[in-house]
Amino acid sequence: MRYFLDTEFNGMGGELLSLALVGDDGRELYRVVPLLNEPVPWVAQNVLPVIRCKGAEPLGGAHDRLGNVIAAFLMTDPKPCIIADWPDDISYFCKALIIGPGQMVNIPSIAFEITRVDAYPTDLQGAIQHNALWDARALRHKIINQIPASAL
Repeated sequence: MRYFLDTEFNGMGGELLSLALVGDDGRELYRVVPLLNEPVPWVAQNVLPVIRCKGAEPLGGAHDRLGNVIAAFLMTDPKPCIIADWPDDISYFCKALIIGPGQMVNIPSIAFEITRVDAYPTDLQGAIQHNALWDARALRHKIINQIPASAL
């Protein structure tokens, strides 16, 4: 199954702030990671005010637990495909899967795809740009409803 991914992070190369996956089936995972450093001005103005929304669950601790949360979410899918619209999203996702030196969570197989589309503007009611959950929903909506399968 496909899972649409978005992340928010503290400036280019900065720490992960939130991660969202939205499945083809509508299942959703959204976690907010504790902020460890002072936010860059753009993030303070555009991301932090909207980071909490319905469905947001704080991770509340070590970043390595995020990998376990992701693994549990994908557990029943033997061949998940993660789709993102930007390479950093996949990079942060992969970093979350690493739980220690030489160790990663137990995900036997996983595929990645980058599809360069603009998810906004969107006609999704209530959409909040720069919120990872809403951005993942908007990406899913755009790909499922507006891009012909032959164009992917």
